[in-house]
Amino acid sequence: MTINAEKVSAVNLRHLRSFVVLAETLHFGQAARQLHMTQPPLSRQIAALEQALGIQLFERHSRAVSLTRAGEHFYHNVCRLLDDYEFAVRSAQAAARGEVGQLRIGFTMYAAWSVLPDLLAAYRRQCPDVTVKLTETLPKDLPQALMSGEVDVGISFPPAVASALSFQAVFRESLCAVLPATHPLAGEREIRAGDLHNEAFISLPHSAAPELRGAVNDCCAVDQFEPDITLETNLQQTIVNLVAKGLGVSLVPQSMSRMQLEGAVFRPLAYSPPVVQGVYWQGTNDNPCLQSFLQGLPMLQEET
Repeated sequence: MTINAEKVSAVNLRHLRSFVVLAETLHFGQAARQLHMTQPPLSRQIAALEQALGIQLFERHSRAVSLTRAGEHFYHNVCRLLDDYEFAVRSAQAAARGEVGQLRIGFTMYAAWSVLPDLLAAYRRQCPDVTVKLTETLPKDLPQALMSGEVDVGISFPPAVASALSFQAVFRESLCAVLPATHPLAGEREIRAGDLHNEAFISLPHSAAPELRGAVNDCCAVDQFEPDITLETNLQQTIVNLVAKGLGVSLVPQSMSRMQLEGAVFRPLAYSPPVVQGVYWQGTNDNPCLQSFLQGLPMLQEET
C-alpha cells in the first residue's frame, strides 16, 4: 500500500496522542474519556491517521480493540517521538527563561576576592544548566567589553562618570591598611591612614580603577595628606606581594585580607570611605540568561 505523503504531513500531535491513549487502553470509550472527548471524534481521528499512513493500526472486534503488528511498532516509535517533542518544548521554555544557555561574566580581580564567588555560587544553584564563561579584566576595560557584546555581565566598581550601561550595587566594604609584617604598626589592632603619612605607598594607577584610587585618596585626605605613591601596579594582589617584600605600604579593600600572605599584615582603619562593587549590563542585551542572573541579584551586602 502506498503512503500518501501529503496526508501524512497533515497528521498532527493530537492524532498521535489520541493513538497512544487508545493503544494503551485498547478501549474507545475509556480513551475518549481520558482525552476529554466523545467516542465518534476519536474514531474519526484514528481512521484519518490510518488512512494517512496507509496502514491498519488496530484490529476492531465486536467488544475489543487490539494493535496490529504495525500498530505495536508504530506505538513504540510514537512514544519516543512524543517524549522528544516534550523535551524540546521544555528545553525551549527553559532557554526562554534563561535556565539554559551561556552567560559571559567579566570581572575584576577585586571582585574575585569579594563578591564574585557568592554571586556565582547563588547563580549556579538557581540555574545549574547554564554554562558560565568567566573573563578577568581591568575595571577600565570592562565597559567596552560590555558595549561590544564580548561579555553579558560586568562586576566592578560603580561608574566614575555617566554611563550608558545599567549598574546595580550589590556589595560594600571598607579599605584596610596592608603593611610589612616588620612594620612598627603591624602589631596595632587599628590604625589611621594618617599614621602612614611619611610612608612610601604602593597603589594602582588612577587610569586602571579611578573609583578605587579615589577612595584611597579620600581616605588620606581625611587626615590631611596626600599619599606618596612610589610604585604603581594594576593588580591588588601584586600590591600585597610588594608590601610583603617591604617595598611600601598600601590601602586596599578589606576583602584582600583573605590573601593571608606571609610577610604582609592587614589592619582595619579607624575611618574609611565605603568601596562599592556591583553589576553592570547593557540594556539592549537580549540574552535570557542575563535576565535570570539579574533577577537573582541580592540586596546590597556589606563585608563583615
